[in-house]
Formats: sequence, C-alpha cells, structure tokens
Amino acid sequence: MDAELPLSVLLLARDETADLETLLPALGFAREVVVVWDERGDPATRAAAARLGARVFARPLEDFGAQRRFALAQCGEPWILWLDADERLDPTAVAAIRRALTGPDPVESAFRIERRGHFLGRPIRFCGWQGERVTRLFRRGRAHFEDARVHERVRIEGRIGRLAGRIEHHSYATEAECERKLQDYARAGAVAAFARGRRARWWDRELRPALRFLRMYVFQVGFLDGAAGRRLCALAAAQVRLKYATLSEMWRGEGRPPGAGEDGR
Repeated sequence: MDAELPLSVLLLARDETADLETLLPALGFAREVVVVWDERGDPATRAAAARLGARVFARPLEDFGAQRRFALAQCGEPWILWLDADERLDPTAVAAIRRALTGPDPVESAFRIERRGHFLGRPIRFCGWQGERVTRLFRRGRAHFEDARVHERVRIEGRIGRLAGRIEHHSYATEAECERKLQDYARAGAVAAFARGRRARWWDRELRPALRFLRMYVFQVGFLDGAAGRRLCALAAAQVRLKYATLSEMWRGEGRPPGAGEDGR
C-alpha cells in the first residue's frame, strides 16, 4: 500500500458518481480526501465518496470560489492537492508529488503542473488549450481562493515551482455534458456581468461569438485538432452568444436571470 503523504486532496462534486469511483481509489498516497458535495445533486455521488473513504460535507453550491474556500477550511493536512472529479494524475505526476513532499521541506509555497484537456474522448493539442499549467499543489496557509462563480483561481503567497507529469482533464466526455456546461457557464458568466452592471450591446451578441471562433480555430490553430477542434471552437462561440443573450434578457426583466424565482434562483 502507498505510504500516506501529509496531503489533503480537495474535491467538489455534484453528479460525478462514476468519476469518483475511478478517481478516489487512485488517491491512496494522500492522508485524506475531502469532498464537498452540492446537496442539490445526486445522492449516489455522496454515498460513493463516503464508501470510498473520503470525508464528505454537504453544502449547496452558490459559486465555486466560496465552495472551494469552504472545502479548504475542512482540510487538515499542511499540503493541499486541488483536483476536479473529471481530472486524473498520470504516474509521473504522482511520483513528482511524492518526491516534493517526502524530501527536504520545499522552499516553494505551491507547484504548477501541466494540464491537457480532452474533448469527446480525444486529447486537444491546440484551440488555446495547449501549454496550460495550473497551480494545484500548495501549502494550506499560503493560499486562498478568489470569489468567482466559475473558473475560480487560487492566489499563492510565495514562490511557485513546477512539477513533472500531467493532469488529464476529461471535462467534455459526452454531447449531453457539452450542452449542460455550455448553459451553466453561459448563465454564470451573464450573472457575473449583470452584477458588475455590464450591459450586452449588439456587437457582443453578433461579433463576439464569431471572434471567439476565429481566435480559437484560426489563430490558436484549432483546425489542427480536426473535427473535434472545430466542434470545440463552435461550442465556445455558442457559449459566448448565449451569455450575452441571457444578459440582455436579465436587463429586460426585473433584475433576475430568466426563469428565476423570487429568490433569484
């Protein structure tokens, strides 16, 4: 059995039963795994996390920044590894984490690692996804998560190093998941823009989607990813279009997202 490292793995989950059943058994090198489950999700996900040995906390997800801050507060180890349920560490990354935490105390406060995205089962080499490095391993007292409804980031106090290996990110595994994420991210982006007082102009709705496609498909050479690249770029453009259409509807309404109830949900 792998020796346990002074490490808490931090995970958020909602309807990721299958992902957790694959990911959690591979995290035996960590002393603890903390899963914060969105209580509006599938109870089977919570049950799977608990069955596989994680410490599970139930909390409704309002925005990702606040949810990750809550999760971080539940972690008890000096080092934190932040993962998503649809991410996988390759063996080189696991070995690099082990070396970092079993040798002399690192001078770094955090470490970045390469992440490669997958779309509908295919690795994406271009489309602006290439060369991505994310900060995922950090000292618990040297980091905090920013406020963000989506795409939250962690702020680090101190030096940031690099780890060998890679995170494989399977974020768009099916067409249904693509559609769900398109709507979720577009709506979250519209809500954030509305909160800042941003209005949608005609060029936002008509030009920005085309510019997003052009940037990813041509300038970031997404065409080299073939049919998957074209589909991904089209999905990104559709998300931009839906974001600004939703924002326009919010301004035409009564200050709430379309279809929201009296409490804004």
